[in-house]
Amino acid sequence: MSTHWQGDERADSAPLADFTAQQVMVSQPPAPPAVEPEPVNAVDPVPPVPPAPAPAPGQAEPLVKGRRSAALLQEESASALLPPTKGWPAFVRTVTFGLVKPKVGAAELARRADIAAIQRTYSRPKMIAVAQPLGGIGKTMCTVGLASTFGIHSPQQVLAWCNNETMGTLGIRTTANGATRTVWDLLGVLEDFETASARKGELSFYVRQQGNNQFHVLASDEDPDRMKQIGQSEFNRINAVAGRFYDVIVVDTGNNTRSENWLACIEKTDQLVIPTTLKRNGLVSALRMIEQLESMSQVSGNPHYEQLVRNAVVLVTQGGGWREPTGEQAKLRAEISAAVGTVIDIPYDQSLDTGSIIDWQLVGAPAARAFERAAATVANELTKNDRPKDGK
Repeated sequence: MSTHWQGDERADSAPLADFTAQQVMVSQPPAPPAVEPEPVNAVDPVPPVPPAPAPAPGQAEPLVKGRRSAALLQEESASALLPPTKGWPAFVRTVTFGLVKPKVGAAELARRADIAAIQRTYSRPKMIAVAQPLGGIGKTMCTVGLASTFGIHSPQQVLAWCNNETMGTLGIRTTANGATRTVWDLLGVLEDFETASARKGELSFYVRQQGNNQFHVLASDEDPDRMKQIGQSEFNRINAVAGRFYDVIVVDTGNNTRSENWLACIEKTDQLVIPTTLKRNGLVSALRMIEQLESMSQVSGNPHYEQLVRNAVVLVTQGGGWREPTGEQAKLRAEISAAVGTVIDIPYDQSLDTGSIIDWQLVGAPAARAFERAAATVANELTKNDRPKDGK
């Protein structure tokens, strides 16, 4: 059954098996047929200019484009006018019953700007891939952190999807609330949601609501053999259905960067997030994935993969015994910083290091603030090249 929905501008990608071979053959589009020039009247050497086609209904050129006024409206913000709620400015305003009105501090203004960025809307559903070949490096924790931050602060409908080709941990590090359904169960009934009459309430049976964190989880199956059967086609079908009901999809990827479902995710991804630590194996693993994506663009001629690297957000998670980076670690970090868009440090938080369920209501302010900065950076990247179908 066809999964190309009206309004979904992304068609299923070409088979991705070529990337697992030694060389990728890039097909060139056929040359357009030659057009014979029309004969020119000998008396009048200038050919007549045909009249411009009439604009289609609803596409007429606007009388007033409003570029300058729109720019002024975009610059206008109430953030600086709202009273302070943090730090000494808020304390002074409270104890003086508002008689003394200190300005909002720079830190609070920066946070308000980040929250405003997170609250942006997009022209279509957006996918964020949290990817790192090395296991135990913080992919699931960063997936939950981004999904929680978008869910709490944004009006968007947010889904966290475990796309591990074997057996992922997103399902055991988030609240199940008695739910046992996985992506495999959804795949078994996916045809029911590939219809115009499908409803989100029915899809909710196959995902897990995360309460006050305001996002849903699509968990991987606990049977590795089942998960291995989710390839490119299955991923694309699930993604087409998820995109009908969710605005932001955060994908917790597996460790095999050659598997079909990993490559299918990278093909559809709008923004890449790379978690790592400052340990040598984590930094080297991240660099190897970066080099793979760069090579995929060079071999295929498709700039998408290299652009993902250039705009990527790297999240450096700190362990409980964190120390200043050594000379080798600083060198490796500099290599990554030169290849990607942004590097953000995530402070250590004990509630994220238990190996158990992550509830964002228990996360301390420093780590939560770092994830707000990370989510805002991701949102800014998603906005850069976001265009509706008509390109306006």
